[in-house]
Amino acid sequence: MEELEIAQRERERKVVEIVRNFLRSIQTFRQYFEKYKKEGFPRFSDWAKFVDDRGQSIFFALKESCHGLFRRSSSSVSENEQIFDLTIGSLFHLAMKMREDLYQLEVYGPKYLELSAKREGYPGQQNLIQQFQKIISRAHASFQEGMEEIDVLFQDILRQFKELLKEYRENGLLIRFFLEENDLLSEVLGKNTLENIFQTLYGKDEARGYRLAGESYFASAFYAQAVKAFTRALEKSPGDENLQFKIHLSQGLEQFHSFAPLQALRSFEKCLALSKKVEFLETHRAMIRKVCQKIQEEFPGRRKSDQHRDLVKKATSIERQLGELT
Repeated sequence: MEELEIAQRERERKVVEIVRNFLRSIQTFRQYFEKYKKEGFPRFSDWAKFVDDRGQSIFFALKESCHGLFRRSSSSVSENEQIFDLTIGSLFHLAMKMREDLYQLEVYGPKYLELSAKREGYPGQQNLIQQFQKIISRAHASFQEGMEEIDVLFQDILRQFKELLKEYRENGLLIRFFLEENDLLSEVLGKNTLENIFQTLYGKDEARGYRLAGESYFASAFYAQAVKAFTRALEKSPGDENLQFKIHLSQGLEQFHSFAPLQALRSFEKCLALSKKVEFLETHRAMIRKVCQKIQEEFPGRRKSDQHRDLVKKATSIERQLGELT
């Protein structure tokens, strides 16, 4: 079971990698496309930052991450994933062809113009120069067509991408990425994209996405981020006592690790107040118990004169109450 969970987490991580590379590839291409419409052909060295075959470009990273996860003979790869992988592969090879067109235009084009201007040489040389002209003209037209084709294909694949996301509706790590990269999401997909994605994935349960992100943050011990995500979920689902419980638990753990033990214990007391109304997992009890034991070990509090006596007393009381829970 543990191996399956590890494999699932690794797959979820790779999905996030694909989504990140995909959005950044579109972002980068659009920048080149707008500049191309205003200033003309990009430099070969600049285009190589978008696509190359040596692993130094964002589009190469996207192609490799797609092939690594989707190009397998496994029933776990869906039809949507296969289509997405094939489209990305085709786009990559088209962009690489355009890279060669740019090389022809940038390196061989000026030399052709220089030779053509001389109008010298025997007929065979002139014939070769004319052939060069055709090659350069084809490269010129090919790059122009390629830019338009990639632009259209990216628009088409974006529509398919939104359908693909439905398969990852339970991927809390992906939802975390959307929350953290909301600006990138909005730039590529438009304003209010996060809300639209949540609507597509979770329908009327608007809190679901934030809840999943909170659970993922909590599992990774990012307690401050978990508090923010659970709080957003609570805004969408006011009065949800399970969310209130998780906010208090996350706050308590964050406060303890931030050297605020008294505040942590107060948060845990709020958890105990909700204990009969929510699902109080043993793993959560163990977390609170461990903090209480740590406080009792690290602070004296045994004498009446000890300044931490009340703190230790509160930790002892909470630990006792945890033991009384059924």
